Amino acid sequence: MPSVISVQSHVCYGHVGNSAAVFAMQKLGVEVHAIPTTILSNHPAHSSFYGRAIDPSLLHDLFVGVEEREAFKSSDVILSGYLASIKNGEVIASAVKRYKQLNPKGLYCLDPVMGDKGKGVFVSEGIPELIMDQLLPLADIITPNKFEFDKITHTNANSYTEMITEARSLIEQYNLRCVVITSAEQPSDKGNQAIGVLIVRAEAAWLITTPYLTVSPSGTGDFFTGLLVGWITRGFSEEIAAQKSICALFRIIELTISGGRDELDIITHQKCIFTEIENYPLKKCE
Repeated sequence: MPSVISVQSHVCYGHVGNSAAVFAMQKLGVEVHAIPTTILSNHPAHSSFYGRAIDPSLLHDLFVGVEEREAFKSSDVILSGYLASIKNGEVIASAVKRYKQLNPKGLYCLDPVMGDKGKGVFVSEGIPELIMDQLLPLADIITPNKFEFDKITHTNANSYTEMITEARSLIEQYNLRCVVITSAEQPSDKGNQAIGVLIVRAEAAWLITTPYLTVSPSGTGDFFTGLLVGWITRGFSEEIAAQKSICALFRIIELTISGGRDELDIITHQKCIFTEIENYPLKKCE
């Protein structure tokens, strides 16, 4: 059975972080060893929330326990997402290095959660720098949204061609296997109200476009990355895994909105995880 170590936030109410990604991967038949970076009552977009970041020493101990159960050696991927403190980011960097020592074939998927368009940076000061300086050099796959991609590359790419060029520079600089850019849009998309997902490897790139939705519940990126990693561990290429994931996510967002829910409704609409992919084909980019 494929297995993943997933290091993200946990919420008691709603579906963000591991509270979105774990279910997605488990539904695909993937064993998930979930390690929390924070424990919150709900995501901070609500009017109130309670909880705190995991203490760095506790986070370290959780990694030690998972390693002692030999999950470092057996897991196909280690996935990290939202960080609430610099110290915890340093613990994760150390754990990823240890994972790679014990499991040279294992992959590290970095979801570089920093912020989003319209919201700006929403993580604590110093975390973007930690992600770029300590975690990015360890990664095999990264899944930034367009805002985060621009932060990482120190650019503001205005076309898919420019995004692909910048992504390939990252691939070369950090020896990445793949860059997946979500919420990717260019000025010409605004007329037809489309938004894209770009999957870029050194030798090829693909684009998937879906209609633009004005409402997007929290946790969509976490759910997408969970599905992406899940499909990859099941043996699918990054581009097919991304296509399957975005088709499922888009349908669940549509149904969440039509159902009047303010949280991503992944439980009610879990069958959509296996949505047919014909409606949103992969377009090979030059």
